[in-house]
Amino acid sequence: MKLGRKRKNLGGIPTTSTSDISFLLLVFFLSTTTFDIKKGLGLMLSAAKDPTQKDQKLNPKNKTIVRIAEDGSVRVDGEKVPLKDLKELIRNKVKDNPDMVIVLKVIRTGKYDYMVRVLDIIQAAKAEKIKLISDKNDD
Repeated sequence: MKLGRKRKNLGGIPTTSTSDISFLLLVFFLSTTTFDIKKGLGLMLSAAKDPTQKDQKLNPKNKTIVRIAEDGSVRVDGEKVPLKDLKELIRNKVKDNPDMVIVLKVIRTGKYDYMVRVLDIIQAAKAEKIKLISDKNDD
């Protein structure tokens, strides 16, 4: 009677459960990952106005005009203001006068990015009354 040779166990990495481990890792990373969802600007627009209704004029004391030029420079009530100082300036104006309306005038040919940056700064300064206007020219 001839006996077969015994196989030597060469030792190695068992690959039988590799698919199970990779599936568990996939489930782990999918369940612990957070996704950044863009919400847009988050503006609340007013309803369309009735054509028979007259425009209400803002009291000049309650209005601050922020104008963005085509090159991205910002003027507040005619004075040039650097972006780093804009938040504090708007915050002080709103704190001094709670009825303050920030009128944001943007040049139509300007970059959208400039408007979004300035709008973010105005909202960060806790200004709740913001009016957006697009200018045809930069006068």
